Amino acid sequence: MRYFTLCEQAVLALSLLAIGFLLIDPFMLERAGRLSDSACDFFKFVTDLGRSHWMLFPTAAILVFAIVMRRRHLGFRNEAAYGLMISATGFAFVSIAGAGLVAVLLKNILGRARPKLFDTVGHFDFQFFAFESDYVSIPSGHATSIFAFAAVIGIFWPRGRLLLYTLAAWIALSRVLIGVHYFTDAVLGAILGISFPFLVRDRFAARRWLFEYAPGGGYRLRAPRVQAWLNWPEAVRRSQAHTGQAAAGRPSRPVSFDGRLRGA
Repeated sequence: MRYFTLCEQAVLALSLLAIGFLLIDPFMLERAGRLSDSACDFFKFVTDLGRSHWMLFPTAAILVFAIVMRRRHLGFRNEAAYGLMISATGFAFVSIAGAGLVAVLLKNILGRARPKLFDTVGHFDFQFFAFESDYVSIPSGHATSIFAFAAVIGIFWPRGRLLLYTLAAWIALSRVLIGVHYFTDAVLGAILGISFPFLVRDRFAARRWLFEYAPGGGYRLRAPRVQAWLNWPEAVRRSQAHTGQAAAGRPSRPVSFDGRLRGA
């Protein structure tokens, strides 16, 4: 099977982005302006779910709590339990906060005009390094945060990914439907929000923090009991035992992150 080269991928991505800018953005803005008042009120309520405060503050509080309790309650079991809590909440905090920070930096560097300026400057006006509230449209911070949150929870709970990403998509779309972002703003925010936690997971796995590389490729949590509690696919949990068998000289079947046996 032939895969796209990096150059071909870049051309395809730029083409899709151009289509979004030239066709989809003005169309979605026009359709958003035709929504009823009740629909606008509903999406204004939905859009607040994309704020990062309710994701980061509890996560930071749990992280601090676990660090304090780990120092006060010594013992192998307590240390392991609080260590797992610290790793999990640390991963979530770094993923969501990091994605949000990158979004803020990109917003101010790119300086795309918000939709409310469409009638005066159009939808393709960029003021690089403007650092003005009217020129921080791309990427959508709400879309970035909610998709980062969905990616983090989806990494821990793979069976819930469809539901999580569907909810995140509606929350991101609400930014478009209430007229504060263009469609491409939300899409690029979603891409950033999804990508960043997976980059963080890779860095964690390289250091064997919370995650590790699975046999034959992919990633998995280092705690089998947590896998069972999160209802991970049985094939992934069996791979823990397979690792031990491989170490003893018995062959094991490689398992990918999503729980499918490779080569099956």
